[in-house]
Amino acid sequence: MKKLCLLSVLFFILLNAQSEEISGILVDNESQTPLFGVNIICGEIGTTSNALGEFTILAKVGDEISFSFIGYQTITTLLKPKMIVYMLPTVLEGDEINVNANRAISGVTPVSFSNLTAKEIETRYTSEDVPMVLSTEPGVWAYSESGNGTGYSYLSIRGFDQSRIGVMIDGVPLNDNESHQVYWVDHGDILADAKNVQIQRGVGNSLYGSSAFGGSINLNTEIVSDNRQVDISIGSGEWKTKRYRARYRSGNDLGDNLNMTFRVSNIESEGYRDYHNSKQNGMFFGLEHRGLKFRNQFRALIGYENSQLAWDGIYMENINDRTKRRDGYKAFTDDFLQQIYSINTYGQLRKNISFRNIAYLVIGKGYYEVEKSGQNYYSYNLDLNNEYTDLQEQNMLTDLLRRKWIKNNYYGVVPSLMWKDDQLRIDIGIELRFYKGDHFGEVSNFSNSNLISNVGDSWYKYYQYLGKKNSITSFARFLWHPQDQPFTLTVGFQNQKHNWDLNQKKIGHAVGHNLSADWDFLNPRFGMIWEVSDSMHFFVNWGKSQKEPADNQIIQADDVWSEPVMAAAEVINNLEWGMDFTLGKGHVRFNGYNIQYLNEQLKNIDVDQEGEYEYYSADSTSHMGFEWEAGFTLSSKLNAAANGAYVMNYFADGKSLPNVPETLFNVFINYRPINSSLIFIHWRRVGKMFIDNSNTEAGMIDSYGIWNIGAKYRWKGLDIMFKLNNIFDKLYSTYGYGYEYNGYHAYYWPGATRNAFISFSYSF
Repeated sequence: MKKLCLLSVLFFILLNAQSEEISGILVDNESQTPLFGVNIICGEIGTTSNALGEFTILAKVGDEISFSFIGYQTITTLLKPKMIVYMLPTVLEGDEINVNANRAISGVTPVSFSNLTAKEIETRYTSEDVPMVLSTEPGVWAYSESGNGTGYSYLSIRGFDQSRIGVMIDGVPLNDNESHQVYWVDHGDILADAKNVQIQRGVGNSLYGSSAFGGSINLNTEIVSDNRQVDISIGSGEWKTKRYRARYRSGNDLGDNLNMTFRVSNIESEGYRDYHNSKQNGMFFGLEHRGLKFRNQFRALIGYENSQLAWDGIYMENINDRTKRRDGYKAFTDDFLQQIYSINTYGQLRKNISFRNIAYLVIGKGYYEVEKSGQNYYSYNLDLNNEYTDLQEQNMLTDLLRRKWIKNNYYGVVPSLMWKDDQLRIDIGIELRFYKGDHFGEVSNFSNSNLISNVGDSWYKYYQYLGKKNSITSFARFLWHPQDQPFTLTVGFQNQKHNWDLNQKKIGHAVGHNLSADWDFLNPRFGMIWEVSDSMHFFVNWGKSQKEPADNQIIQADDVWSEPVMAAAEVINNLEWGMDFTLGKGHVRFNGYNIQYLNEQLKNIDVDQEGEYEYYSADSTSHMGFEWEAGFTLSSKLNAAANGAYVMNYFADGKSLPNVPETLFNVFINYRPINSSLIFIHWRRVGKMFIDNSNTEAGMIDSYGIWNIGAKYRWKGLDIMFKLNNIFDKLYSTYGYGYEYNGYHAYYWPGATRNAFISFSYSF
């Protein structure tokens, strides 16, 4: 027995003598971010990765080792010294019901897309509106009227403005049913709840919602948390920018099957430019219940904003003056409250059949207000007793206070089914949407004493019209992956039917137009993705998309002078190709596209109407370009990423479309000196762009490059983040317009000079 024990001891010592501590790092293959908490098994020894994705295990080189993590494919391989393991996101069998047809999947869906993870959002977001954060992605460009990213901000993809980009939050379409615009200012601090944001470029994969020409944006919010979280965040920056946030996540407080999230926020800023104050209050409530086969989510997103809008830019002679470039004047005040309620239901009907339904209600109410001087009676229907001729009214002037109101709501349901086997996936569904918008204008505070005596002190309603729009969208998509074949074929169809009505009341000189229109579009998409190898995929797709005109492209119903002009539907044909592959310690993706556009509706600022737009048809335009992105893990503490785009958008005569940057370029560097800290650097370059249809060189906006730097540090429950934007204090312009009238005139929107933001967050 003693000999046996001795032999056992000697064998154990010998075995361990052959083992050694072997370390490595685990990263997300798409975002290149470290993965924390990955389960690692080698023989009978187990461990997990730390916050930097690092692990150490006692084993021998050549031993079989497996890595498993929720939401990622399990990897089994042979152990190597200092190995870097790239884990691929996947869909859990139990969670597959959560994946809708509008989200692209790497290696499966033949489209160009980028995923912005919650971790990436944390390093790029402080208090800015969503467009400014998304502008770090390939082919995306954004600017804000205030200059520092608060208040009204605008986004484009491939040169297509946001009225041609389909935007959704948790499957709820956000594009305004009449103007097609997206008003990001209504959703202050929504990125605080974001689980991820996916940006698809081109016609893409979006099967319902507004027709996506430039692309689509899908923002998913997070409800579920593993543990109870109570956190408070306070942030402060230049120009009296402040952000306050309080949030509660229940974890298991409500039981194993019920989770809740509640968040309230306030963001305020005076803006880089004078008279660009903005206030945004936001509330998010989410409740999720998980059953054996069904998962139900309820969300309430309420946003209120009050913003000053100085519509005009800075004259070309003053844009390089550090004081005058900030000039503004009191113009519009915008005040709006929007409520979004939704119920998302996911269910597994059978082993290979899943069900999804989204029911939503969106309610909005608000106005924008402006003081107007020297306004004639005729334009505001102020001849209440019909005492004067039209010519007399046009020469009778008064100062006044004007408000333009909108009260609207829309609701809808989006039921869909997914059937899947080993080779085929089929998604079918329908969206039913019903919209109603009440528009009216009011005036008061007249300088003319006769009007005061006739109208009184109350508000006088000088126009009103009711807009209605009912939409039915049916969609289907087929993904076929033949067994043992390296390719996947995709076929998609979207059929949109829109019925639109506008009834203008006859008030004074307003004619009282009753207009209606019907549109019926069939939008087909075809694509293929080819798996060249385990680390390389190639895709190609073609799609056609059509979009009905916006209401103000048909008639400016708030203007008594306006006559209806039935604008033609816009049509694009999109051909796209690309490749992605893993390269050593990183990944590379690139793609090209060619878009032919018919009846593109472009806009000019109407100077007489103070910032409102006039639309005109560009007939035929071409949109071509290339996009790319890459990410590399240079060491366990250092990773880098970059992306870029080259854009060519032309009229039929070969001139460039205005306000479309020729090139876009981003570089990111992340460094972790210790586990609890992160230093991040971002460089963004925006290429030159013209500001008028004639491509006048004198008005062209020059290219510029901006450096930003930031740092995060965690100590127990306290998180501190500091960010310094435009560290070299560069003067640059983000947007402009120019025109010929007794010489050339140009106006520009300035970008903010050097500014800092610091925030403190504490988790209980």
